[in-house]
Amino acid sequence: MPSLPDAPLVIRLSDEERDSGVLTDHHLYDAVDAFFNDGFIVLENAIRDDLIDSLNERMLEDTKKLLAGEGLSHYAPLNGKVAEKGAAAGGNLSQVPPLEKKWMAPEIFANKHAARIISYILGPKPEVHFMRSNTLLQNDDRQGVHSDMRFEHPSHVFAVTQNVCLCDCGPENGMTELWLGTQNTGAEVRPVPGEPFIDPALVEERRKVRPPLYPRVRKGSILIRDLRLCGVWAWHAGMPNPTDKPRILLTFNYYAGWFKNGSKISFPESLRPHIAALEEYADIKIDGAYEPDEGYNYLNSKFSNNFTSVLHPETWEKVAHVKTVKI
Repeated sequence: MPSLPDAPLVIRLSDEERDSGVLTDHHLYDAVDAFFNDGFIVLENAIRDDLIDSLNERMLEDTKKLLAGEGLSHYAPLNGKVAEKGAAAGGNLSQVPPLEKKWMAPEIFANKHAARIISYILGPKPEVHFMRSNTLLQNDDRQGVHSDMRFEHPSHVFAVTQNVCLCDCGPENGMTELWLGTQNTGAEVRPVPGEPFIDPALVEERRKVRPPLYPRVRKGSILIRDLRLCGVWAWHAGMPNPTDKPRILLTFNYYAGWFKNGSKISFPESLRPHIAALEEYADIKIDGAYEPDEGYNYLNSKFSNNFTSVLHPETWEKVAHVKTVKI
């Protein structure tokens, strides 16, 4: 009997599951089990289309503003070349979602299904310290295989990323190259300490064991992955997006409470009650730094990819020389 093709576990929630916020025991079991094997799972039909479509349209408006120079953005060119403007070369734009009560639906920003699965992986009350997006612009380049965990980190899971698909994702619009099961590799797989790229010889060896995938994922799906797979996933590589429509994945990083990540999300003071309501809704912690409403603009939020622990700051200092490109 031929074996089934390799693929991540996709759990399709029923409409009843999705709307009630209650995950079945079988789905919870399968999700946690697959996570520890592959480092990645997909929850399909996790969020209603109307909520997804509305937020996607709103964020596309912000994308145009950022590319026009309105706000502060972090831009990572896919081909490794520095460009003065992200729009000129394509690539990944890390933009902040609209941090306003109107747009921060609990089904998206504090999804109960994702939070329950993550709490069984990391422990009670997992902490959100990163809330941005990966917006893939039109481009015809791809990245080399790499991981964004450029520092010495625990050999077991300490953080989980939740991505939310705001549009259908596939090879035709830059679905990320995915190397399942590579979450347990460390800094030793990089030819240059502190740099993200994987030794090409090891990439070819891994290809013989478990080659990369390019899965299709429907909008409204939630992707849950071990942060050690990081960036977008695992050993991973950004792929071309030949279309003229940006592909947006929301990105929320959850950490175990014991890890003590020190990053905070910038919120306006008026949003404090809504953040507290989101925390109670999903039994999570969202670590915010609250600023006066006057003069606040979420598009001016600074980017930080410091995923380390405040208990071991020296691990970040080792890679602080790595440059970023801003527009």
